[in-house]
Amino acid sequence: MRIAIITGGETGEREVSIASAKNVTSAIGFAEHETFIFPEDHSKFIDHASNFDLVIPVIHGRGGEDGSVQQLCESLGLPFLFSPIEAHKIGIDKVLTKEFVTRAEIKIAKQFSRTNAIFPVFVKPRFGGSSVHTARIERAEDLEKLLENAPDEIMIEEAVSGREFTVGVIEQNPGDPEALPVVEIVSRNKFFDYESKYSADHLANEICPAWIDGVLSRALQNAAIAAHTLIGASHISRSDFIVTNVGEIYFLEINTIPGLTDTSLIPKMLKQANIDFSGLLEKWCRNTKDS
Repeated sequence: MRIAIITGGETGEREVSIASAKNVTSAIGFAEHETFIFPEDHSKFIDHASNFDLVIPVIHGRGGEDGSVQQLCESLGLPFLFSPIEAHKIGIDKVLTKEFVTRAEIKIAKQFSRTNAIFPVFVKPRFGGSSVHTARIERAEDLEKLLENAPDEIMIEEAVSGREFTVGVIEQNPGDPEALPVVEIVSRNKFFDYESKYSADHLANEICPAWIDGVLSRALQNAAIAAHTLIGASHISRSDFIVTNVGEIYFLEINTIPGLTDTSLIPKMLKQANIDFSGLLEKWCRNTKDS
């Protein structure tokens, strides 16, 4: 079996994607593989596509989690790991994803426009992840300044206060999602920002498994499975939540290609669940190749 790993991208998540791809590469000793960094290797990948049996896309954010690289693979007749195109298109769009999860009666933060915002608010890109360009804003003048320089479409939402949790979902068997152990994130900064995720000097404290009772743990896991299922995700996803002081669970976002770096959350969850990442990848690859 020959596998192409596609990584890179042109967003603020490029370096995270490349780091994730390195971890994936180290886990696929069961097959021959080659890594292509986009956009530099785009033409090279197309020229050599016939040499591969399947693709593992490891681009976080636009270019990978929006369905575009999957569409390229489909056009070349190459199967790929992780979610189908439509699920990526939904998952990358925080506004659209929240419309889906409300069908399961999961709470979401109130959305504001620039004229009716009640401060403090969170401002984040509608499309994207890894907390790139995400900020907590306390004043109207700071909001206006940020919006003037925002590179992408921005969403403004209520700053829900509480404890932050994240839950991975995997499918060891196709169509049978199971939740991984809940992780609580205790950030050294005001919130779980990019620095808290990837800077060695500012990493958040990630408690795995979270020190919470079984009722809350199961509720978070069920919510993550619901989000995964509602958007039509496959193989893997990770959903983030806030739990308020009165125990209300608020959905934040879903990642259809979650981080797989050496400081990322999914590897920690898999280790806690005694699930071998390499073995899981091999199962996914062989099932995808043969399907």
